[in-house]
Amino acid sequence: MQREAFDTLGIEPTIDGRAIRAAFVRIARIYHPDRFADQPDDVRKEAERRMKEASAAYELLRASNKAIQSGQTILNDKDLQERARKYREAMEVRRREEERNRARWLRWEAIEKEARERAEAESVLAAAAMREGGVYTEPAPVARATHNRRAGDAKRLESKTPSAGLQQRIEAARRFEAAKKEEAEAARKKSENEARTNKV
Repeated sequence: MQREAFDTLGIEPTIDGRAIRAAFVRIARIYHPDRFADQPDDVRKEAERRMKEASAAYELLRASNKAIQSGQTILNDKDLQERARKYREAMEVRRREEERNRARWLRWEAIEKEARERAEAESVLAAAAMREGGVYTEPAPVARATHNRRAGDAKRLESKTPSAGLQQRIEAARRFEAAKKEEAEAARKKSENEARTNKV
């Protein structure tokens, strides 16, 4: 309907009120009834018809411009309103899904960070124990998140963490240190016995 109004005024679609008014004034100067007062009836009627069409087109476009500037809609199309409602609902569903995904990713990042920090701390302790005791053992397995969780359960690490491997390393280092001390003590006693026998 607006397209026909612009065609009636002879201009391209625009929301420029001054351009619409200028087009209407130009048509009014051509087809105003006062200019055709002394013309035959058919000419006067045609001028009046064109003037009425131009006035109706100008009023429609002026009303639609006012509605656009005030933020209202002049469309009364139920199908368009229904499509807009469905679009808003779909966007809301998408927003909620993105929020859920973001929360899930943040939880996984926190779990992975905690597992990495624990593994690094235990590796440092194990390396220190091995350096002090001169013991080398197989590295401990890295912590992994469980996959067989029920929905809604809090995420947790498997019970088989590097702590067990670290305890084994520390115990091995302690045993090694104790064996070294025993050997040193035995060597000292042996040298003392030899020294005594030499004196005698």
